[in-house]
Amino acid sequence: MGVRITDTRMTSDRCADVAELRNGRWLITGHPGRSFDRNQAITAMTLAEVLAAAPPLGDPVWFFVQNWRDELDH
Repeated sequence: MGVRITDTRMTSDRCADVAELRNGRWLITGHPGRSFDRNQAITAMTLAEVLAAAPPLGDPVWFFVQNWRDELDH
């Protein structure tokens, strides 16, 4: 699991979401119509990776999932 980050693109080996820098904001395929700053884009990509891994209920990662969603204001 890992998000690969360059100056203009973020990809994952666990999910199909891609983030690309456009006009100073990050656009993410899994969040159409929204743009993010760099930190939010990293959070969104991390969240997408974890959800793609489908952790079992009760896994402690779900605490972080909720916090990441709150950070992105879902």
